[in-house]
Amino acid sequence: MPDQLSKLRPDRDLQCYFQEPSAVAALSGTSQSGFAVSGCWRQQFDWVVVEWNRDNVFQHPALRNLPDGDLSGLHLSYEETRTNCIPLDSTTYDSISWSYLRIWEESNNAENFHRVPILQYAVAVDGSYTQPTAVFEFQGAPVAGDIVGLAWLDQHPNYWVVAGNSAADVASGLAANINAQTSTSNVSARASGSQITLTYNGAPGANGNRVGVYGWVYSPSSGTGAWSPSWAMFQGGTSPGRWRVNLDFSNLKDEFGNTVTTTNVRKLRWTWAADLQSGNFTRSEFAVVVTNWQVTGAKLAYSVAGPGSRRIEDIAPEISYTGAWVEERGNYSGGSIHHTTTQGNHLQCTYSAAAHTLYLGTRYSDNGGQVTVQVDSNPALIVNLKRSLEDVLIRVPLGQFSGQAQHTVTVTNTGAAGTDVYFDFLEIAIPTADLPVFAAYPTTALATDWDTDHSLAIAPERTAWLIGTLGFKGRANHYAGA
Repeated sequence: MPDQLSKLRPDRDLQCYFQEPSAVAALSGTSQSGFAVSGCWRQQFDWVVVEWNRDNVFQHPALRNLPDGDLSGLHLSYEETRTNCIPLDSTTYDSISWSYLRIWEESNNAENFHRVPILQYAVAVDGSYTQPTAVFEFQGAPVAGDIVGLAWLDQHPNYWVVAGNSAADVASGLAANINAQTSTSNVSARASGSQITLTYNGAPGANGNRVGVYGWVYSPSSGTGAWSPSWAMFQGGTSPGRWRVNLDFSNLKDEFGNTVTTTNVRKLRWTWAADLQSGNFTRSEFAVVVTNWQVTGAKLAYSVAGPGSRRIEDIAPEISYTGAWVEERGNYSGGSIHHTTTQGNHLQCTYSAAAHTLYLGTRYSDNGGQVTVQVDSNPALIVNLKRSLEDVLIRVPLGQFSGQAQHTVTVTNTGAAGTDVYFDFLEIAIPTADLPVFAAYPTTALATDWDTDHSLAIAPERTAWLIGTLGFKGRANHYAGA
């Protein structure tokens, strides 16, 4: 049976990026049912993301899915375990969106950004919650008039010593006062002799391990009462270690409770960050292991450009340019791209083909402008090419067109002066679900360079699949850069 591509498959459709140059990370162990992303943190603000992107830029054009951002019929479930990452249920202030699935989607003629809280779609499947505790002992002889207390966060409960009180009386009295304020202080107390045990309930499980407690004594009569230890961290709190996440893309709610439109998603990003450390940050290795990854539902399959498809490159004789367009060389389709910043400059192409879907190869950028695309006498399509802090090659669907006729495409720069418009190609695609079969070359292979994104960002299983599917069966050289 011919090979096919499907959405959100870890070993063919995901890639990872990380905070450079301090962190390093890579996908590994990828398959249809899971993946691992692991590496090294070197600073507290390090992060790694795993991304799905509608505009696949990694594969040979024959193996590259046509852009399809309709995830509305899909349901994704998976389980994950984290090591040396901020936990899924952490209550720490989220400065880099590690607690969200970030979604960039295009609807209503605009790109919209959403953050979906992952925890609201997760259930614990391994481990349980235990609240952390801190133990203190009151030592020495209390003196009438002493004020004895324990303090954490913005709470300072205390006990006034009266004549005849023993150390045990101080502990039990303070415990009673703490328990009288449990609803606001989020701490309960239990006294046993001169010892007092505090339990932190202000955050679930291991989150409380970040809270410290200080003992204090005010003694106007120079008494000898003191706490041992003088301070301590709550400890022993535990949280579940493995979570199951269920995401129904037809019914996702963002952080404000709004339903996310998922009929044309451009990008998804899962984020993990370095776990919090006290004191100077110590370099640490991390890992996220994702298992039982299952994607089900309608519109799961991708299409590719099948037999009879072709690209009209930016330097093809069918393309005529009007105005100042500059040819640039680089990692583009055919090795070149044309660029203009002048409003009104345009290009035109007339071609014939069998019934097909037409795509415009262009580029999103931070300084992107706007183009208006006219195909024959069809309504003009306006495309906004600005995407803040991004630079990515894209294919814009222009529509489905009949065969046995000539078609004329006009692409005009209608953006502000000085903004960037790029033209890479027109793709005449005849969609098919089946991947092509390439002839085998038993003594030829491709080398990889594991310090550029085309090898570093994708899983080794994906790289090996690409090389093998293209027919290169010889021994491959894999270069690892620093």
